[in-house]
Amino acid sequence: MGVTVRDLSSSDRAAAAEVLRASKAFTVEEVLVALDVLDDALAGGTAAGYAAFAAERHGSFAGYVCGGSTPLTESTWHVYWICVHPAAHGTGVGQALTEHFEAHVRWRGAQRVIVETSGRPDYARARRFYDSAGYRPVGRIPDYYRKGDDCVLYCKVL
Repeated sequence: MGVTVRDLSSSDRAAAAEVLRASKAFTVEEVLVALDVLDDALAGGTAAGYAAFAAERHGSFAGYVCGGSTPLTESTWHVYWICVHPAAHGTGVGQALTEHFEAHVRWRGAQRVIVETSGRPDYARARRFYDSAGYRPVGRIPDYYRKGDDCVLYCKVL
């Protein structure tokens, strides 16, 4: 597969920003929020309940995942952002990131992982990815992000 997953570091921020922009899936505002969350994860780390990992493919940054423990729950974690560079789609990068994140949070006591994503047609690939990774749709909030853009909730019991 040629994919290596490691802890995300502050030196990866620019590469993560590039992957977010290259994906063309996110608005400018969404990229800024993703980077804010990434900054919080880098500053707080595991002590603050975050988990953030980078994937490299053939030595180059190919994507990242960032998540955190869900406040007021005993064993639930959220994936806040997962993004793979379009050039690395279909190469196992997303799968490697997801499996690494799940193994890490399971080790930290997680019993389930929650993912929220868009219900728009252009997010069909993302939803198929979550389905294939064993996540099950557990809810849909109509017009959540904006009119015509539902929030689709997924859960995976570990």
